[in-house]
Amino acid sequence: MSVVATLSAVLAAVIPAVVGVALGNHLTIGATGRGQLAIVAVLTALYPAVTVLLARAFLAERWTHGQAAGLLTAAAAVILVAAG
Repeated sequence: MSVVATLSAVLAAVIPAVVGVALGNHLTIGATGRGQLAIVAVLTALYPAVTVLLARAFLAERWTHGQAAGLLTAAAAVILVAAG
């Protein structure tokens, strides 16, 4: 594999990651200024769940039963917080 192809592959992975992190941070800061801080803090704490879901989708990682239960519990918590 040539250096140019390797650099292209790295940039293809890094650029979307940087944009995603920047967008996530921007939305979190915006929500903190506009919403109730208690709700924003709870939802922000679930940020790692997005990483787990993306790892499943793009890297075909497998979950244990405990991890799947944790994600379902987190999803239920988001629904309950959103419902008020």
